Amino acid sequence: MTHINFYRINGNFDAALKLACQLTEKAYQQGLTVLLHTPESSISKQLDEQLWRYNPSSFLPHTQENNPKEAISISHQNEPGEHHGLLINLANNTPDWFSRFEKAIEIVYDDQQTIDQKRDQYSFYKNRGYPIKYHDLTSSDK
Repeated sequence: MTHINFYRINGNFDAALKLACQLTEKAYQQGLTVLLHTPESSISKQLDEQLWRYNPSSFLPHTQENNPKEAISISHQNEPGEHHGLLINLANNTPDWFSRFEKAIEIVYDDQQTIDQKRDQYSFYKNRGYPIKYHDLTSSDK
């Protein structure tokens, strides 16, 4: 069963992208495949640029396509490809195929529409019995 993790952070969508990079690096170091699901191509491109310059002392090999040969993929398509390790969902809805992943991450940041949508997603997962962890990083961000 997919394990769901919600991360609550201070800041805007840029802060969410930064956290997505941090979580991707950690997952990659643990040997997980990662799919970063974005709502649109412009966000995929922005995330691609951030991953390339995220940490100068590390290398996060990734692609903007669902390439099974790459451990990290960024996609705004509604198709998971071959990935099944970690889903980092940066879209405001739950993709139908989330349950094929071992873990899924939802990032909640300071935008009321996003907060409301992520509350709905939390209820969706909870009502279906998925194990959920909530990580409140707002106090450590200050």
